Amino acid sequence: MASSRPASVLSRTINGAHILPAPTTTTIPPVPDRAPGGWSLDSLCGRFLEISSSGQTVSITAAASLILDSHQRGEPAAWVAVGGSTFFPPDFAECGIDLRALPVIRVPHTLSASRVADRLLRSGGFGAIVLDLGTDIDMRIAVQVRLAALAKKHHTTLLCLTQKEPAAPSMGPLVSLRAQGALHKTGFNRFTWELEVLRDKHRGLGWRHTEVCRGPDGLC
Repeated sequence: MASSRPASVLSRTINGAHILPAPTTTTIPPVPDRAPGGWSLDSLCGRFLEISSSGQTVSITAAASLILDSHQRGEPAAWVAVGGSTFFPPDFAECGIDLRALPVIRVPHTLSASRVADRLLRSGGFGAIVLDLGTDIDMRIAVQVRLAALAKKHHTTLLCLTQKEPAAPSMGPLVSLRAQGALHKTGFNRFTWELEVLRDKHRGLGWRHTEVCRGPDGLC
């Protein structure tokens, strides 16, 4: 399970954005066999996604699952974080994510995040790109149109993480799939994270994705 603790690594500034040297986080065990059409990079390739939750933990865990999928396919991923909070790097490293193939870019607001995502998508070099937006989710429709088109063109999964309640609307009509995350403790240092799909333009409503994970050290 991922943590929303700030990463304890040094950062440097490039063109006004803070770049963390390889992140290190999540403790999601690899899942070799996933249901066809479920929460996996194969079924979500080229799509514009949104996961919303009242807290960051479950969203970060779900994002880490796709990053791990991307790395297992031999493709790098990227993480764009708005504000000062991000995942805890050691957790990602423990679950098998290659931190050398996961650049982290910190930006001050969603407008900057969308510009970075545009450049990353145009490179065609990433299997997955995560925009950790938090509560700053004001992204213009024209920007969403461009990013969704680039994600489809380059077969990149573009995932936005937002903090809001299930009743709140999605970021916009270009979101291909929106899910609400929830986390349940099921035992000592064991948790179940679940995604309830609120919108899926490919499969429709009525499906969920659930996985069991181990909490990071110190969380029980």
